[in-house]
Amino acid sequence: MISRLLSTPRRRVAAVLAAAAAVVASGSWVLWPVHDSSCVVYSGAYVPMNAPKAEADAAVQRRYDKALADGVCGPERARFHNWTR
Repeated sequence: MISRLLSTPRRRVAAVLAAAAAVVASGSWVLWPVHDSSCVVYSGAYVPMNAPKAEADAAVQRRYDKALADGVCGPERARFHNWTR
């Protein structure tokens, strides 16, 4: 089965590229910073539905920064920051 899958050079290259893409995708998921699961921040600001994404993101970021300053939320952390414990 595997020998048939990798029987031609084109299939071998495709298999290597697919494996590399899987490694990159899973690596980026692992390294992406996350917020504490108990911290859910809504913008609390009026943002029109047709507002640019940057404007909505800025409103959420301002609200998160305020929650962080108030001590309600913790800072971003690595997804698997406590593997050693």
